[in-house]
Amino acid sequence: MDYKQSFREELDRILAFWIQMQDPKGGFFGRMDGHGLIHEDAPKGSILNARILWTFSAAYRITGNTEYFEVAARMRDYILEYFIDSQEGGVYWSINPDGSPLDTKKQFYAIAFAVYGLAEYYRACGDEEALTAAIDIYHSIEEHSRDLKGEGYIEAMTR
Repeated sequence: MDYKQSFREELDRILAFWIQMQDPKGGFFGRMDGHGLIHEDAPKGSILNARILWTFSAAYRITGNTEYFEVAARMRDYILEYFIDSQEGGVYWSINPDGSPLDTKKQFYAIAFAVYGLAEYYRACGDEEALTAAIDIYHSIEEHSRDLKGEGYIEAMTR
């Protein structure tokens, strides 16, 4: 059995599913039910969208598939425009389907995924804006989440 070919075919099948979940207005739909029905009015979560950015960036970097790069580039733009809080820093937990902030709390778990996704995008294509955003978001985690007294990190804050 050719495991490398088998894994590549499985990757392509999985990513094809996610490609169909792209919202033509930007980002990825926030919900598909158990019957395969996409709920266009569902909120969009930062964790899902940041993980998709990381996944398609890494898939492009490894495979060279330009369709994967196109999805990653579109996701990078969407995250930078809608999920990043340009006034207070960090990343919104969720946004409405139109891109407006919905839940503005700052879950540092979600913010870390934005760092991962943007850093992987930079790694895949050398985009300096993605790297700068990843570094800025990382610094917001260190500045606002680090618990020096307890020698750890807090989980969440309000905007």
